[in-house]
Amino acid sequence: MTTPGLEIDFSARIAASLDGIAAALTREQQWRQRQMQVIRQIPFAGSITLAGGAGTDDQPDKLQAKTGYIWGIRRLTANGFTAGTVTAYRNSSAGEPIMPFPVPAVNTIGRGELLLMPGDRIVWGATGITGTVSYWGVADCFESWYLPYYLG
Repeated sequence: MTTPGLEIDFSARIAASLDGIAAALTREQQWRQRQMQVIRQIPFAGSITLAGGAGTDDQPDKLQAKTGYIWGIRRLTANGFTAGTVTAYRNSSAGEPIMPFPVPAVNTIGRGELLLMPGDRIVWGATGITGTVSYWGVADCFESWYLPYYLG
């Protein structure tokens, strides 16, 4: 013999539980979708105008992590010169040298090893150059809130 009130109560609890599970799965799916869309690769390139074998290229609009975003630099390349040194700096040519190039090279950087925080930028400097200087790079660009997930 079954009690009608007990069956209705049990059915209502199962339905409520299933609704809660469905809502949790929907939130998880939305979170995964957001994570998959948060990182964009930003390629950049340019050249350094030289005078007497030296020069600087500082283009904040092109080489800067904008407000609310972080760049994880993944590759930097300097090419075209046969003598001298090219250096990538943080924020100014008098700032922190983040990657020197005593010879033309392609350097790959691991995730989280070279971060530009919002407002930071890359400035390129060259001294004692014979030839020309071209540079390329690529950065992972993501919203600041994602940093702990990016670092793993």
